Amino acid sequence: MNLLGGDLHMTDPAIRIRTGLQNLLNPCTITSFAAVAVPPMVPEKYSQQILGQILNGQREFKTIEEADSFVRVVATLERIQNTVEWPIDWSNTLLVKDKIIQTFREIKNTEDPMHRQVWVVRLSLHDYFKGLRSDGSVITTLNYYNGEAAAFTADSKLAGECVELLKQRNVPAKAEFFTVERRQSTITTSLEEIGHIGRPGPV
Repeated sequence: MNLLGGDLHMTDPAIRIRTGLQNLLNPCTITSFAAVAVPPMVPEKYSQQILGQILNGQREFKTIEEADSFVRVVATLERIQNTVEWPIDWSNTLLVKDKIIQTFREIKNTEDPMHRQVWVVRLSLHDYFKGLRSDGSVITTLNYYNGEAAAFTADSKLAGECVELLKQRNVPAKAEFFTVERRQSTITTSLEEIGHIGRPGPV
């Protein structure tokens, strides 16, 4: 369930953002929005001028993910406004920014909870399993902690299946248990998500 409400993947996120800002009890200006829409809520902080150009259709967000992140900030403002009956002064950015970031994190932790212990598949001293390409070749990564390597929950069953199927492809592999923070959205829940490591066909 999306606690923020609304469809994050609207045809035009700029319209969703403009409408959301205007419909607050006390409308939030682009100037104020540019001041509070900051990392870690969004990938990059934009100036009032650039953000205004994006929201006025003169330029676009760099990626869909970036657009979604700004939509989420607007939804966070809406959520905060819905908790009180009086208009919030969004222009007082020093006062409201911390509350916005705190609320954003609370929502994210509810929608995308953190796992602090996961299984990963090690392929060598430094390499970890990430997935399979369409041709069946293995994708590796050096990083098991930042969302790149395939990660499995504390239940080792799926990690074990992954290891066994990799070995059937003559890929040395072993599962290892780490204490590391990984969001639910980065956890592998089926082998199909990483390229479906099915049994290799006859050579």
